[in-house]
Amino acid sequence: MENSIWDALPPVVREEVDELIRGGRRLLAVKLIREAHPGPLPRLPDAVEVMCERTAELGC
Repeated sequence: MENSIWDALPPVVREEVDELIRGGRRLLAVKLIREAHPGPLPRLPDAVEVMCERTAELGC
């Protein structure tokens, strides 16, 4: 998956986001993506897009 927001997240956070998505906790995944991003806070629609892309990749 090529996404600058996803790429900027630390590996540990990426794993946690994936676990939240697998557990059906997509809103918490979006929140974590936004809060853990090391740069400026990503816009909500951008974080939702990342979560949707990950959901599709994980087949959830």
